[in-house]
Amino acid sequence: MSLSNDIWEIPAQTTDIEGLDAQGRPDPAYAQAIGLVPARPGMRALSTILELIVALIIATPGTIAGVNLLMLVSSSGTAGLLARKGLIWILLPLIVSYVLMFVFTLVQLILHGLKGVTLGKAVVGVRTVNVRTLEKPGFWRGAVVRYLILAASFLVPLIGPLLVIALSPLFDAERRGRGWPDRAAATWLVDVRRGLNPYDGKRMRIARKQITTEVHEAAPELPSLATPVDRDAPAVYVPTGRFSGGVVGAHRAAASAPGTPAAPAAPAAPVAGVPSLATPPAGPGPDTASPAPDPAGAPSASAAASTAATGFAPTPDPTVAAPAAWQPPTIAPVAAAAPVTAPAAAPVAAPAPAPMAAPAPAPAPAPAPSPTTLPASDSPRAILVIDNGERVEVRAATLIGRAPAAGPSTGTGTDPSTGSGSADGEVQLVRVPDETRSVSKTHVAILLSRRGVVAVDRGSTNGSSIVRDGAEHPLTPGHPAELRAGDVLRFGDRSLRVEQA
Repeated sequence: MSLSNDIWEIPAQTTDIEGLDAQGRPDPAYAQAIGLVPARPGMRALSTILELIVALIIATPGTIAGVNLLMLVSSSGTAGLLARKGLIWILLPLIVSYVLMFVFTLVQLILHGLKGVTLGKAVVGVRTVNVRTLEKPGFWRGAVVRYLILAASFLVPLIGPLLVIALSPLFDAERRGRGWPDRAAATWLVDVRRGLNPYDGKRMRIARKQITTEVHEAAPELPSLATPVDRDAPAVYVPTGRFSGGVVGAHRAAASAPGTPAAPAAPAAPVAGVPSLATPPAGPGPDTASPAPDPAGAPSASAAASTAATGFAPTPDPTVAAPAAWQPPTIAPVAAAAPVTAPAAAPVAAPAPAPMAAPAPAPAPAPAPSPTTLPASDSPRAILVIDNGERVEVRAATLIGRAPAAGPSTGTGTDPSTGSGSADGEVQLVRVPDETRSVSKTHVAILLSRRGVVAVDRGSTNGSSIVRDGAEHPLTPGHPAELRAGDVLRFGDRSLRVEQA
């Protein structure tokens, strides 16, 4: 029994490489968008010169020993050299020098192939990456081939290194400074001090996602889950599965000021064609007037209104006796006095009692400051010196980030006219530019406390930490940490120093 080989065939999986154009060539615009900066020609040349100087220092003892050895061979011959005492002290510097030179070259090749760094590149802040994948260049092509071409250029003294190392990057059509050795090895040199480090895996993933993911500058406004206070407020989103106390409930009337009686609810507007459901009074009171019955048998006002509303007149029930009409009490006439008529529209009002003095409302208690933060101060509590030289005086709550914005968590909003904090000045916004996007939009907050100032990480992507006495202490998001004079606060790739005000 044989099985077909097609059952066990596994299709080859291909990995999509980001940053390539339609022709499969590396796109310089993509590398620039994620924050990679090409190394300047002076930095590349300086890294090569530093490596050559180290190699010459290692090879100098061996070179001197080799010259002495050749002079002894030419003067006394090989037999005389072998019979010479102390020959080992002549050969030892030569052997040690060449062994160190071999180890130095091998370490350079391995580090360059796996990490894209050598001794000279580590000093000047340059890294080598594969120009297509923006990852490690590889050992054989990225390191060995490149160094073989560089070594071959020294076969022609002065002209070869000048042409291959210094002048060939100027002929790069992509304007990325790739010389002949880089083109043969498919490598590219980037500056990690002015741009993104391609070997920082976390930040590279963030930078690549920001290219393909749409970033929203402001969070969308979410519906409120609270029960509306006004009885006639429009309906909003109410969750059906919530049983927490106070979240879902009946509408409540708006709270009135202390000492003021609650206003009566406004009567509902009558609807045409629908009789009112209000309960009529049981009988006329002393302050109500009942219309007198029409002796001619005309329908009453209520019957007329019912007829106009419903379109037909009610039929009286003959079996039910009509209630006796209420008669006003009779008053004895005044004898021989001329009648005095008073205007009906202006009845005499009884004197109103003297109004009582309303009790003075109790003063509202002042809001107690938070146990962590205090209100704004007239004098600076501390001075923050950012790594770019900018000095910030901390007089109130201070938000630091790439594009900080005050929100509900800080108790105030952003002034749209200036973009530099709230209109009342209770929040300071310090914008720190960061091309590598290692700093979040609102990264860290500096708040006033009773002892001084504290730092609170605002849930940033790359975190924050305090460097004190040579030890680094990471900050837990949302938990304040006390700042002292001389501390260094790191947020992303940026940092600041705290000074006493």
